Parts: sequence; C-alpha cells; structure tokens
Amino acid sequence: MAISAMEKVGVIAHHSLRKGILDQLQDLGVLEITEDEKDLFDEFVSPSVELGELERRLGELSYCLDFIDKYRSEKLGIAQSLFPSPIHMEKEDFLSCSFDYIPLYKTFLDWEEELNNIRSNLNRLNSNLEFMKKIQSVEVPLENLRGTLYTRSFLLEFPPKKKEALEEKLKERNLAWLREEFPGKGGNVLWWVIIHKSEEEAMEEVLAELSLSPVSLPQPFEGTPQEIIEDLEHRIGELQEEQSKLIEKAALQEKFEKEFKIAYDYYLSLWERYQSETKLLKTKETCYISGWVKKEDLPLVEESISQVGKEWVLYHREPKEGESVPVSLENNSWVNNFSVLTHLYGLPNYTEIDPTPFVAGFFFFFFGMCLGDVIYGLVLALSGFIAAACQDISDSTKLFLRMLAWGGVGAILVGTFTGSWLGDLFDYFPPSLSFLTTLKNGLMVIDPLNNPLPMLIFSLGVGIVQILVGIMLAVMKEWKRGNYAVAIMDHLSWFIFLVSIVMYIVGIAVSPLLASVALPIIIGGVIFLVATQGRHQKNPIMKFLSGLLSLYDLVSYLGDTLSYSRLFALGLSSTIIAILARTLGSLFGGYPYIGWLIALIVALVFHLFNLLMSGLGAFVHSARLQYVEFFNKFYEDGGKSFKPFGYKTKYVKIS
Repeated sequence: MAISAMEKVGVIAHHSLRKGILDQLQDLGVLEITEDEKDLFDEFVSPSVELGELERRLGELSYCLDFIDKYRSEKLGIAQSLFPSPIHMEKEDFLSCSFDYIPLYKTFLDWEEELNNIRSNLNRLNSNLEFMKKIQSVEVPLENLRGTLYTRSFLLEFPPKKKEALEEKLKERNLAWLREEFPGKGGNVLWWVIIHKSEEEAMEEVLAELSLSPVSLPQPFEGTPQEIIEDLEHRIGELQEEQSKLIEKAALQEKFEKEFKIAYDYYLSLWERYQSETKLLKTKETCYISGWVKKEDLPLVEESISQVGKEWVLYHREPKEGESVPVSLENNSWVNNFSVLTHLYGLPNYTEIDPTPFVAGFFFFFFGMCLGDVIYGLVLALSGFIAAACQDISDSTKLFLRMLAWGGVGAILVGTFTGSWLGDLFDYFPPSLSFLTTLKNGLMVIDPLNNPLPMLIFSLGVGIVQILVGIMLAVMKEWKRGNYAVAIMDHLSWFIFLVSIVMYIVGIAVSPLLASVALPIIIGGVIFLVATQGRHQKNPIMKFLSGLLSLYDLVSYLGDTLSYSRLFALGLSSTIIAILARTLGSLFGGYPYIGWLIALIVALVFHLFNLLMSGLGAFVHSARLQYVEFFNKFYEDGGKSFKPFGYKTKYVKIS
C-alpha cells in the first residue's frame, strides 16, 4: 500500500524499428513517454510532426457530436448523462475506422446556419409583431407616416390624462393640425397627427414640454397595422414550419452518433500517438525513446520491444533526487475504492507518503457517523454495489460508486450502535414485529437522542485519533527524508505533548493515577517545546519568545478537534429528520381508505430527501475533515499523475 516504484527507461533503436516499437508500447500501455532528456544528446533532434490536421478533425467531430446532442429527439436522462455507457470494440476494428464524416459535417454546418438565420428572422418578426399589436387599432396605412411635400405626420401614444394638456398647448401655439384618435393598449390613447411642415419645430417643442415623443417604427412598413400583423403571422408560421422540418432532419442524425464517437476516439488516439512522437529524439539512423515505467512492468517493456527486432538497446535507472517522477497509487482493492479522494485533492509527490490507506479507514467511519442510519446505509450500499457491478460505466465512476457504497456500510455499522433504523421507526412496530425492536435495542450501544454527550465525546475522540495519526505520519515522512531533528522536535514532541494532555483529561475523569503520570509529561513537553521551537532564531531572547509563542499552536489543535463535532451533529440531524418523516406520515394514517397510502408516500418522499441531503453532507464533510484537518498535518500534494502511452479514448473501451 504505497506509491508505485518507478524506473526511468531509455531505448535507442534503429530508425526502422521506430514504428514497430511505438505500436508495441501503445498496445502495452505501461510506459509514459517524456522529453526531459533532450539536452543529454546533442546529436539527437526532435522529429517534425504535424498535429494541426488532427486537431482540426477533432474539432469538427466534436462539433458534430454537440450538434447531435443539441437536436436529439429525446434528451438523455440524468443517469445517462452522468454515467454514459462506453462503446466496446476490438482493437483491430477500432484501428480500421473508415467513417467519412466530412459530408455530414458540412451538412450540419449548413443546417445550423439555416437554423440560426431562421431564429434571427423569427426574433425580428416577433419583435415587429409585438410592436404592431400595440398600435393595432390604427386604421391608417403606416406608409403615410412618411409625410408629403407640405405635411408632416406623427403617431403619438400617451396616457389619457395628458390629452387635455396637449390640446391646450397646441391651441396656445395656434398651430394648424389634424388628428385622428384610436384606442391604444393599456388604456393609452393613440393619435395620428398631421401638421404643416413649417410648424414641425413648434410641434416638437410642445411634445418636449409634455415629455412625449412620436412612436418610432422599427422599420418602414406598408399597410395598416392589422394588415401588417396578418402578414407577419403568416411569415412567422412559414418560418416555424421550416424550422420544425430542419430540426426533425437534425434529430434523425442521432443514428450516426456511434460512428462519430468512434471516429473521434480514433483521431484522439492518433493525436496521442503523434503527440508522443514529438517527444522522441532521432538521428539519421537511430531514434531515442525515454520515459517512466513501473518497476514491476519493466520486463514487459523489454519483452515487447524484443518482438520488433534486435537493433535496440535499453537502459533503466532509479529516479534521481529532485527529479519529477509521475505518481501511480498502488493499494489493495478495498483501499483503492477511496483513491478518488486522493485524486480529488491532488496526488502526493513521489517521495511522499500515500495517504489513501489512512483516508480510506477514516472516511469509511466518518461517512458512517454522518449518515448514521442502518436502513439509509443499506439502501446506499446496495445501490452503489449494484450500479458499479451492473452498469457499463468507466472505471473511475465504478470506484466512486463503490466508495459511496462502502460509506453506506459504515452507516449500517454506526446506525446499529446508535439504534437508528429509519430513525425510531422500529419503536412503533406492532407486537407481531416486536422482536425487531428487541434486536435493535439489544445492539444499541449509544443513544444519542436521549443522551447525546457520549456520542459527542466519541466524535471528538476519533478526531483526536486522526490528528495524532497525521502528526505521526509527519514524523515518519521527515525521518524517511533524514530530517531527524525536524521529525523529533517539530512533530514527535507535539505528538507526545498532545497524548499527555489527553491522558491527563481522561485521568481526571476516570483515573487519578493516569492524571498524575501525565502531568510531568505535560510539563516536560512544555519545557521541550519552548526550548526547541525557537531554535532557528539567533538571539537567545528571540529563541525563548518564539518557543513560548509556539505553545499557541495548542489552540489550533483544539480548533481542529472541535471540527469533528460535525460528525455528531450531522448524524443526529439525519436521525431527527428520519423521525420527522415518520411523524408526518403518521398524521395521514388515520384517513379512511387511502390514509395508509398517503402516509407511505409522504414518509418515502421525506426519507428519500433525507437520504440525498444527508448523503451529500456526509460526503462533503467527511472529505473536508480529510483535506483540512488531516492532510495539513503531513501531506504535500503536487505529484503528477502517471499517464502511460496507450489508446486515449473518450467514448470507446478497447478490449
């Protein structure tokens, strides 16, 4: 249970073997090709590889897949979107992909352009239609708004309260004008006003005084608003019909989705191949391939290359100090289920400790404490294990589902000890099922509902254990690096000091002898920390003050410990909401005939909601305790994932 041991590999071969060696390495999928040794060989140069054409094809295929997804007749469900099924293919069939997607790609572009034009025209026509409906009552052709040689026309819209003021101001100006009134929308008044051109400026001044302005047409129109509305509705209908036909044709292209996905992965694998070739070095007669391989897979690399020919030489070595080495986590099958947590946070450096085995145990238990119910845990465990076993999904998704399933197993264990079986449902079973209530009570160790203090103390206790484990891992890490002084003075000293404080607190409660043993250790720990934590200071006074100030870190450890009270709080809230679900359901149970059905539906809905919310909270907070309270005691991320050269695919699973 550690980080896989890596070896640096270099292969010098005759250039005639290059393609065969790359084929073998791609099939094998155990060597990560690198280019970090270019400076070692002056006579070697990088080959020229053109990736632009492949990237263009990948972009075109990605567009086609997006087009199909956009216009598919039935949208994918949540499960299909989150856990898409891969396409299984034999390697030979995959590599012989000959799907000519270009005609369809060009057709999709044309259709998309047509649909965009239709959408643009529909937006414009609908906007005009909305405008025309506001002035629908006007019975004058709108082309008359253009005026004549001697007249100017206005279309005004205003509230009725301004009508009298407008008439008075026009009379005051002694303007010659004609108007026709029509009812407007929203209770407004519409005026069609005609004036002599010489009085246009005076008319504009009147309108400005009343904060009015003529209605502006979005574009020139001919005909009355009613005639224009009928024409617009007809044109909109034609465009909508054309749009529907295009969308129907686009939806039928879903039948080519599989071919597009295979073609995409085919070119993606080619891109990966050519991208790897850019990392090779070559001379006129030879080529050089370097990379990283797991130590256990080194014989496979040698055997694979030997099948190509004899004109090659392979050397290998262990990583040098300070060298950037890819990281691959190597754990047993149970621990590996929780490796997703390490990957989410960031892989450790090659020289670091793999935290996954420790995270697995703590996360399993913490998740169980947060969810804390036998039935909820059973549902989650069965769902996760069955989905991981039966669904055709990616390996990473299977790991995540199994991790949640094991969290459900943890909830079963914790729920058994705390007596939570769908909350307190088992306490309300009829006498014929009283044996289940007896079983539940017999297995219960702690009753957090009636006596929450022991569960709170237990939550803080497991938090202290995790913090101490984190400190001890820091001791091991520094010791492994040869930093013995740092291991002892900065980490082991705090480990002993904190353990002695815990011993003293426990001793006060249960054993005065234990407290008397712990007290001198505490005093010695204080003296040791004050004496050593300021050792980097040159001034003796600063040494003492720095050491004294370091004792303030005890407050930080106390805060970290209190963070684990969330385990108790989340577990208790899960149980209380489950009890609430049972209580709400029982309120409807007395209704005649269908009361039992309503009660069942209400209870199921609340329990499902509680399971989803409590499960989400259990995952988030359990992960947070690992990342924030545990990892910051010892963990340094920054490792890069081991990515061996192989067939890079997104949709296809090569068998």
